[in-house]
Amino acid sequence: MSQETWRPLGVESDEQVADYDALHDGVPEWMGAPFWAWVRDALTLYRRYSDGSGREAMLDTDLAEALCQTLRIALPNLRVQFVSEAAGTRQLKAAMEALGRHPAPLQIADYLLGHGAHAKGEDLNVLLERSKSVWQVGVRSGRAGLVRRVPLGVQVAADSVMGRAGRAGVRLAKAWEELYGLVPNASEAYRLAILAIEDAAVPVVSPTNRNATLGTVLKQIEDQGDWQLPMDREHASAPSGSVLVGMIRVLWHGQHDRHGGQPSAPGNVSVDEATVAVSLAVTLVHWFDAGVVRRSDAEE
Repeated sequence: MSQETWRPLGVESDEQVADYDALHDGVPEWMGAPFWAWVRDALTLYRRYSDGSGREAMLDTDLAEALCQTLRIALPNLRVQFVSEAAGTRQLKAAMEALGRHPAPLQIADYLLGHGAHAKGEDLNVLLERSKSVWQVGVRSGRAGLVRRVPLGVQVAADSVMGRAGRAGVRLAKAWEELYGLVPNASEAYRLAILAIEDAAVPVVSPTNRNATLGTVLKQIEDQGDWQLPMDREHASAPSGSVLVGMIRVLWHGQHDRHGGQPSAPGNVSVDEATVAVSLAVTLVHWFDAGVVRRSDAEE
């Protein structure tokens, strides 16, 4: 017998469940106290007395100063020469007051995950999950950091493609990081998604063309007209070859920020557009890498 997800008494209707299960950005009130306690722990360094008789909780001043300089937070001089309970208390109190004024507290946690030796990522992840946060602890640019939470099945499928698709998988992983990081870079995510598809598709469609782009791949598939997916049943209104061309065309045409000097262009791509691009790239890279995109006479 499977165990159902626990919800508070009275949360029963579909609307109530949806409202309770909704994910939240930032640091909501119910998450504040444990969140700042986690930050304090991540900035705490236990230093021994000079005579070795014991140790006290002190501020890791090198880490705190680097954090505040990076995030542009005004921090008073909190360096001390001697270890003492009073000094440590003053240090940590002053540091937490300065950090508490920062308008984007999740940036603090994100920095500590990637740079702080004392940061306990598992503890923060439990807090984020329990508090219904839209964020979770993951990996960005090779470091621990906050990433946007996506449905588990989607994440597992994407991770599988990224892990086995060679160079295309590496580019795809970088696109994923740019899209789902704490400060999304939609244009870079879209650009990397295109490059990932090119890495996977060019060797299949245009293996002898060293200058091929996704546009080259699209034109060649359209001109040859016999590329398809291995579907035993094809719908007359949506043959697999046309679906493939449509997906690639959506991506190629949708990257409207790749050229400058076009006053009529909408500007940088949006996060929503990049979300579509990266999701389509996961599918297309998987198809090309798995060898299921092929010409209709390939088996003959």
